Amino acid sequence: MHKKRSFCFWKKLKNRKGFTMTEVVVVLSLLGILTAIAIPSFISWLPRHRLQTSTRQIYDDLNLAKIRAVRANIDSCITFNVGNDNYTVFLDVNGDSTYTNGVDTLIKGPVWLENGVNITAANTCGFNNRGMSTAGVTQVSLTNPTGVVTNVNVNTVGNITVS
Repeated sequence: MHKKRSFCFWKKLKNRKGFTMTEVVVVLSLLGILTAIAIPSFISWLPRHRLQTSTRQIYDDLNLAKIRAVRANIDSCITFNVGNDNYTVFLDVNGDSTYTNGVDTLIKGPVWLENGVNITAANTCGFNNRGMSTAGVTQVSLTNPTGVVTNVNVNTVGNITVS
């Protein structure tokens, strides 16, 4: 007797390999739409991220200078170059608060900030062998191209804060 075949849709498709042109076009269209939505958000996020990165970098290097001053039992300083948007961290052997090559011990520098981030106001900041500020209250102001300002503050007892 003749065996009746049942309709099995998945058996027909099980040997097919690859994607149809329609599937590829749909996926690429969806990727294009998602990219068009994401790019403006990414572009507006990038300057803020660069400012936060530079602020964190200065904060960390101020803490590094304080720790190295205590460990080496000598004053440490950070000098900021406002025109070039960089700074130098060093142990101040001769006590003049400026980096002298061959005399002072360079810890880090020159350290450049992220693209588009500018140092708008800063003065030399230093720490003594007890971790206290040698320059009194110090403030470093950073700005990004969108005009957002972040400040890194050091008070007289050496406490470092970001505002």
